[in-house]
Amino acid sequence: MLFLVILLIGTAVASAVLALLGRHSIRHAARLGMAFAMVVAGITHLADPTPFVQHLPLWVPLREELVFATGLVEIGLGVALLLQQPWRRSAGVVLAGYLVAVFPSNVYVAVAGIDVDGQPGGAYPWLRLPLQLLFIAWALWSTRPEPSTHHVSAGPALEVTTRS
Repeated sequence: MLFLVILLIGTAVASAVLALLGRHSIRHAARLGMAFAMVVAGITHLADPTPFVQHLPLWVPLREELVFATGLVEIGLGVALLLQQPWRRSAGVVLAGYLVAVFPSNVYVAVAGIDVDGQPGGAYPWLRLPLQLLFIAWALWSTRPEPSTHHVSAGPALEVTTRS
């Protein structure tokens, strides 16, 4: 849930700043919010890996190293969301794939009833599961190209020529 809070705060701040700059776009603000949330999540993986290691079953080799690597990946993906199109769209698709890939660790915590440092138990791990779908959709939607402001005619162009 902390990721959701950071995502929402980042998006709200980005939205306010973009509005002040006269460049308001909810999609742009959502992408900036996701970039911020991913960088914060990645830094958290590096600064306090224990809760993230606890998301991995004991049989997973090199759990701490894996958490360190995923922290770097999350920081990289957050920064990649700031790139121009078409790279930003690619970053959104890769981020969505990453979120799908880490989903089993959240399922493991819920199903196995794992106590994770800093997280409440009970129904909390189960409540987090559907949020992953929101994050995946957010990554994909926020990195889509903005709709064009130019009007494109659906009909064929009519060329008129004159002869002198």
